Amino acid sequence: MPIKLGQIHQWYLYVVGVVLTLSGALWLYFHYFVRIEGEFGPMHHPIEHFLISTHGITAALMMIGLGSVIPGHIVRAWTMRRNLWTGIFMLLTMAVLSVSGYFLYYLGAEGIRDVSAIVHWVVGLALPVVAWVHIQRGFKTRKLSNR
Repeated sequence: MPIKLGQIHQWYLYVVGVVLTLSGALWLYFHYFVRIEGEFGPMHHPIEHFLISTHGITAALMMIGLGSVIPGHIVRAWTMRRNLWTGIFMLLTMAVLSVSGYFLYYLGAEGIRDVSAIVHWVVGLALPVVAWVHIQRGFKTRKLSNR
C-alpha cells in the first residue's frame, strides 16, 4: 500500500503551507520594519491585521491538513519505516508551532509570551526548509523502493 498522498491532498498542504508561511513572515516584516505616517506620528501598517488574520485561518486549515495525514500517510510510513526522521522532525516542528501559537493567542503573561513569540518565529521561518527536506527524502525513498 503506497504512502504517497493524493495530488489534491498534496496541493492542499502545499498551498496552505505557503500561505501560512508567507502571511507570518510578511506580518513579521511589516510589524517590525514598516511604519506609515499617521495623524499622530508613525503607526503600524494597516495590512498587519489582514496578514495576522490570514495567518490564523490558515493555521486552522493546516491543523486540518495535519490531522488528515495522520491515519494514512503517517501511520503507513511509520509501519514501513520510511522517511522516519524527517517525518518525526516535521511532527515535532508542527507541535512546537501549534503550542507556541496557542500561547501567543491565549496567554497574557509577557515573559512566556515573549519566549513563545521568538520560538514561533524561528521555528516557523525554518519550517519551509524542514518540509522541503521531508518531501525530497520522500521522493528519494519512493524511487529507491520502486527499483
